[in-house]
Parts: sequence; C-alpha cells; structure tokens
Amino acid sequence: MILIIDCSRGLNLIIGNKKNILATISRPNLKKVSESLIIEVQKILNTVNKRYNNLSKIIVINGPGSFTGVRTAVTTAKILGLSLNIPVCGISLFDLLKIHHAKLNNKTKQKIFIHLNNSSFFSQDLLKSGKNSEIELINLSAELKLQLSACDVVSNSPKIRKYIKMTKDKLKKEDIFIYSDLFIKAYITLISLNEKKYIPNPIYVKTF
Repeated sequence: MILIIDCSRGLNLIIGNKKNILATISRPNLKKVSESLIIEVQKILNTVNKRYNNLSKIIVINGPGSFTGVRTAVTTAKILGLSLNIPVCGISLFDLLKIHHAKLNNKTKQKIFIHLNNSSFFSQDLLKSGKNSEIELINLSAELKLQLSACDVVSNSPKIRKYIKMTKDKLKKEDIFIYSDLFIKAYITLISLNEKKYIPNPIYVKTF
C-alpha cells in the first residue's frame, strides 16, 4: 500500500496500490494540521482495512504552501518511513506539475502557478535552458492582469484564468493548462518516484 501526504494547503491524503487509488481524504480548509494528520492517516487506513505495517511506500509533497503544513507533513512522513523501514519520497507541487505537463506537451518555456489562497499564487518559470527561476509568492488582481507571451501557463487552479491577459498574437486559450485534480491525474507518476532522486526536503516560501 502507498500513502500520499499533502499538507501544503489544508490536508489531502491518498492511499492506493500500484494500479489504483483506494481511498482519499480531502480537508482543504483544515487549520490545525499538526494536531490532525496522524488521526487522519489512521482514518484512511481504517477505510481500506489496513494497518501501518501494510504500507510499502510514502510520498509527501514538499511544498510550497503552508509553513506548518509542509513541515508537519515532511516530518511525519520521515518518522513513519524510519519506523516502518519503508522508502519515503518527496516532490514539490511545481515539479509534479512539470512532470505531468511534459507528458502532454513538450513546449520548453512554462510559467507555473500554484494557488495559495484568494488571489495569491506561488510562481516559478521553467526557462528554455531547462533551468528553474526562483519561487515567488505573488498577489494578482483581476484589474491588473498578467501579460504573458510565448509560453505555456500551467496551474493547479482554474482561478488563474481570470488573472491572465490573453491576446491573439501572444497567448491563446489553448496555451493555458489547468490540472485541478493533480494527485488523481498524476497518481501513477507519484507512486513511481525513486526515493534516491526525490528526497523529502521541505520548500519554504514566506507567505507574509
């Protein structure tokens, strides 16, 4: 059994095997993640009539997102991994979006947005060179729309659409890719991660 933990925004848990998702828990508005995570992990195990010793691998989202949530998720995943003697992989939401998007489109230049709350998004560019820019937290507004050109706009939230200014010659609707059910769509990618390459090191970006 494979457990996926994401506390970058609220709490999301997925448990499944090598082929299918068996159960999910989603509490996007949960505030006290540190007090609830272990309780929720036990709940999802109970849902599929499994115990901790049935777990063979843990995947944790490194961030970016809530400082407390990311720290709690990574720490919990590492402790469970050590106590159960099973591999733990960590991946950022940015890297997961890039990997998933690359399977559908090979355009090199990308502008990637991870929704935090309201009009706040984490932003990172994937440049033509293949390198990543620094992660930024930006606050967008419908009145001052982003003007982008010659790139794919990739996001985990459809809310990004209203902040993008589209022009016929620079950016078209088909250049915007939304993966709102990212963990479900990229499930096979997630469970196939190699723990030697994808290490659970948290990504912290100031949100204040």
